Formats: sequence, structure tokens, C-alpha cells
Amino acid sequence: MDIHILTPFYRKKLAKTLIYYWRQQNVFWYPLMAPSDHVKLPNENWIRPIIVKELKKGDNCFVKVDDFRKTQKIVDEDYYGVTCDETTYEPGFMDILKQQTAKVVVCSSFRGDQDPSAPKAKTGASICIVKKVSELVRNNIGMGQYFVKGEILKNIPYYEVTQETRTDGIPVHKGGNRTKVAMVRDDDGHYIVEMRKRYPNDIAILTDWFSFANYLEPGRFTTTKRFLKPNWELPKYIGIDDIEKEKDTLHE
Repeated sequence: MDIHILTPFYRKKLAKTLIYYWRQQNVFWYPLMAPSDHVKLPNENWIRPIIVKELKKGDNCFVKVDDFRKTQKIVDEDYYGVTCDETTYEPGFMDILKQQTAKVVVCSSFRGDQDPSAPKAKTGASICIVKKVSELVRNNIGMGQYFVKGEILKNIPYYEVTQETRTDGIPVHKGGNRTKVAMVRDDDGHYIVEMRKRYPNDIAILTDWFSFANYLEPGRFTTTKRFLKPNWELPKYIGIDDIEKEKDTLHE
């Protein structure tokens, strides 16, 4: 059983770091790159860049995921996860994931010691510790915290919005009737809710294992003093010379 990581790719300056990190995880990594985001990557079997369509106005990164779903071979029994290009995981997590058998696997999330958008806040960044299925709701579980079997990704779109339809042909703003929107699934929160509804008894929750959400965002991880586990080792920045002023010694 293999693990496939789908990464909607934007930040070209992080390419070398992501290669260095994912090379050690024994996974297949798919940078999903629109032509405008393209960067040359090493020719190694585990790195599988996929050129997807340019996003249109109003689209989000999950359109790239569904583009992958529609065009690439997906293995039913393998695990597939979607991560942003700033997220990593605590050491050993991928090995634990390979030992699972559930259709859906969820981990907790540690988002560093500081929120760069609120540098003066005393509470630091958020921590999401998942303990039960009822906590799998939008705005609580984020991208990178869950993995699904290929058979699920193959058959359930990651991005799907059913447009509202008129029952009488009269525009709504002129008093016409309309049916309810049958489906809206256009972000990571919508997808995990769909998983909770469909597979409530086939979800493994790895409470004590964490993703490092937005780890590569400058200013997110600045100290090890607030770590939840004393043995955590953080991935390193590799070959990046434009992290700018926010770069700190923790990542040297």
C-alpha cells in the first residue's frame, strides 16, 4: 500500500525544501502545477508533477485536485492526501499511516507557536486535537489532516458545486422559484463532512499524531518551547535564499 500526496503548488521558492522533505517520507508526491506555476523538478520516480489547468476567476486550489482526479490513474487501496505547499508532518507519521486500514484516516494538527497574521497575540497559533468523529466538521478539520482510500477519491469529487436551478424558468430576482442547491463541496471542510456522513464507522482518528500545518509559512514556527512532544524534530528549509526577514534560526 502506497501513500500519494497531492499538493496544489504555487510557491516556487519552496520547491527545494519540499523535495528534500518528501524524499524522506517514502511517498509519491504530486505537485499540481498550472502552467504559470511550473518549475523544473528532478526526474525521480516518486516526484510526479501534474500540469493542471489555470484557475479561473472564482476557482480555488481544490479545482486542481479534481483535475487530477479526472485525469490520473488512482489506486483503490492506496491512501491519498491533499496538502498545501507549506504543510509537513511530525517524524514517523507516514509510517503509521501505512499501517492503517480504514477508508478515512484523520490526524490532529499543530500550527506552530505564532500566527503571523497576529504577531502580538499571546495565544499563539491554533492546535486541533481530534478525538471523535463528531468533531469532523468544517472550520475544524483542515487540508492535510485527512487521507482517503483511492476508491473514494476516484468516485467522490473533491470539488463539485451544483448550480441552483429554476423550477419555472423565471429568474429568481424577478420572483421565480428555485430548487435547493443539491450539493456544494468546494473545500477541504466540505469533503471531510462528506466522509463523516458516508463512512462514520470506517474512520480512523490518530489523535496523538500531528500535521505541522503551514509549517513553511515564515513566522509560523519560531520556538520549540511550546511543542506538544519533546522529541519533535522539524523539517529544515533547504536551498531557499528568499525567505526574507522572517527567516529565523530555528530553520537553519
